[in-house]
Amino acid sequence: MQQLPDLSTLSSTQMGALVLELWAMVQTLTAQINELQARLNLNSRNSSKPPSSDGLNKPQPKSLRKAGQRPVGGQKGHKGHTLSQAAEPNVVVTHAPPEHCDVCHAPLGQASVVEARQVHDLPDLRYQVTEHRVLQAVCNCGKTHRGVFPPDVTAAVQYGPRAKAAAVHLNQYQMLPLKRTGQVMGDLLC
Repeated sequence: MQQLPDLSTLSSTQMGALVLELWAMVQTLTAQINELQARLNLNSRNSSKPPSSDGLNKPQPKSLRKAGQRPVGGQKGHKGHTLSQAAEPNVVVTHAPPEHCDVCHAPLGQASVVEARQVHDLPDLRYQVTEHRVLQAVCNCGKTHRGVFPPDVTAAVQYGPRAKAAAVHLNQYQMLPLKRTGQVMGDLLC
């Protein structure tokens, strides 16, 4: 790195040359800074870079909504949609208070319901296995009579129509690959 010469010893011609040299250096450095800054600002939206190269500085999607048109949240007059309590719950679990007062230890009287909360959840999903058994009986005359399987029961072990429909729904409508469809069916129903 060069030292700045003693300016008091320079002539006006030397001073002018120094200013021009420094000005050229400033122009070169400014151009380099602008080029480097432009490289830093490249992302998947303004260049051919893949989205995975954006890292944590991903550009946020811009809303098409103009500010001030409507307030944030539900609009006046809109009937809200929310989970509501069922009139007939499938299971009722009661949470009783203690049998005795924790202050005076006297027995508590009849408790009454003061609040109810409901939890909506899926039931345990398990295969319902239906075994079809064909019976056979022999008449006194010697003829053997045998029951008949329903027409849709054709194998020793098979899936029923609802299991098949669920697999088709996952594969065709939800677009899960066959392997993942089988995994989901096994995970949920076994």
